[in-house]
Amino acid sequence: TENTVVATSGMIDPEKGTLPIGTAIANTRFYIMGSLYDLSPPGVPGELVIAGKGLARGYWNLPEETDKRFVPDPFYPGERMYRTGDLVKWTEDGELIYLGRIDHQVNIRGFRIELSEIEAQLLTLDSVKEAVVTTVKDAGDQDALTSYVITKNDTDTENLKESLKRTLPEYMVPSWIIKLDQFPMTANGKVDLKALPAPDIEANQTVYEAPRDEVETLLCGIWEDVLGVSQVGIHDHFFFLGGDSIKGIQMASRLTQA
Repeated sequence: TENTVVATSGMIDPEKGTLPIGTAIANTRFYIMGSLYDLSPPGVPGELVIAGKGLARGYWNLPEETDKRFVPDPFYPGERMYRTGDLVKWTEDGELIYLGRIDHQVNIRGFRIELSEIEAQLLTLDSVKEAVVTTVKDAGDQDALTSYVITKNDTDTENLKESLKRTLPEYMVPSWIIKLDQFPMTANGKVDLKALPAPDIEANQTVYEAPRDEVETLLCGIWEDVLGVSQVGIHDHFFFLGGDSIKGIQMASRLTQA
């Protein structure tokens, strides 16, 4: 382990609306830092960084990973601190609130999204037994959300999407939902994200209906070029096919030229 197995302690107060993970134990220092190693004030999320006597020497036979995660402590020259990858924030009374994993956050069309939040919403559905959400590259080489689920019955993935739309904004609804019998696992028992099957990128297109006149033919052709898909029909959804604000600007420019 990178650090002693206990780094925080604190009393649990049932009257509080949140459950803090406490404060640092003896001989341990906590920093909450932004991307430039700037310290975050109370209420502002940042990465939990741990320093003090409890740190390991590094990762066994992984010098590059060690250098990336065990970095010099700018406040204690000659000592190191460990970047946990955990997203936390200080409360006003100096306790820590755990928010999730930094590496479980993604940026989709300018929105910062916590993947575990989508997983949690999927797991509230009666038909979903297990769920994993990750990102893939869409037809335009942009990040898009994909979810993998193990269901309790033969429910249709479109029904799952419609259910998610009741509790999540549209930009958080996965572009693809793929049903699996089981998840591929790594040797240490975690879901192997790299071994998950790739989605059919063009599967988000609706039942194809061809353009009916010159204007619709022009529009569909521009969509195909900008979005990088082979066939666009008049009922297809720009964002479901990988569209975003940048592609919208490109499309507007192409329309102006036409």
